[in-house]
Amino acid sequence: MATASGDFANVLLIGALYNGIERGLSADILASKAADLQPKPVCSSIISASNGRVTDVLAVPTDSVAAQLEHTLSVTPPAGVKIGIIGHHKTIAVAFDLLADVDTGPVVLDLTLSGPSGEDIISTRGRDALSERMNQADVVTVHRRDAELLAGMEIQSLDDAQVAVQRLHKQGAANVLVRCGKIPARHFESEDDAGDFAVDLFYDGNDFGLFEAPLLPIAEQHGASSVLSISLLKALLNEHSTIESLQESKAAVTEALRASVDDPPRPAPDYFWQLRSTGS
Repeated sequence: MATASGDFANVLLIGALYNGIERGLSADILASKAADLQPKPVCSSIISASNGRVTDVLAVPTDSVAAQLEHTLSVTPPAGVKIGIIGHHKTIAVAFDLLADVDTGPVVLDLTLSGPSGEDIISTRGRDALSERMNQADVVTVHRRDAELLAGMEIQSLDDAQVAVQRLHKQGAANVLVRCGKIPARHFESEDDAGDFAVDLFYDGNDFGLFEAPLLPIAEQHGASSVLSISLLKALLNEHSTIESLQESKAAVTEALRASVDDPPRPAPDYFWQLRSTGS
């Protein structure tokens, strides 16, 4: 993964800059450096947030985002791309068009529609524009809350999540991962019936992959999605399969979260995934 600019692979990071918290673009940069990748950030939105609440979202003008991308792509061609929040529907179109014209390597779209407390951070037109561009990403990751918006349904169980990932696949996401968190397996069960696991559900059009790891006692998490998506991108850069890459990224997130609550950190727990055919 060496490049002309150094020993580390250049990765293009498109996302939002949060003030005062390590979230979005700043978390992506930290996660990239921790993964021995060379981050090349492009700021598409500026978000004012504190205490788990978003108070303002400013979309960077489309021309400014385009200029950032054009300079970055011409100077340091990326080995891979991670896309987070893009604030305006016109910017989404321009960004994805520019990426389509170059060899970017694997693209991970961490599709984000809402803030930490569920606030809308993108318009309906922006949501539709992202949905139309999911087919340009190698893997789409999305939080359960945002998956509900895209799929047009509530996700209260893994039964629901299976329907949702199939809907997202039909919308264009070739490989889609819904980050479900703690969730019961069946629609008739309550959250009390769910095990103490953080669960992610993957679908590639043929198979479902269920990824589970221990649910850790952390009240508020900053940067977990960045660790997941950057670890996923690095594994794809290393030419691991999508399933292997997702398994590695799930393990990386849990190890990072465990390190934040343990002193000293305990050995990493066992991680596992289950793969089963849809029969179609």
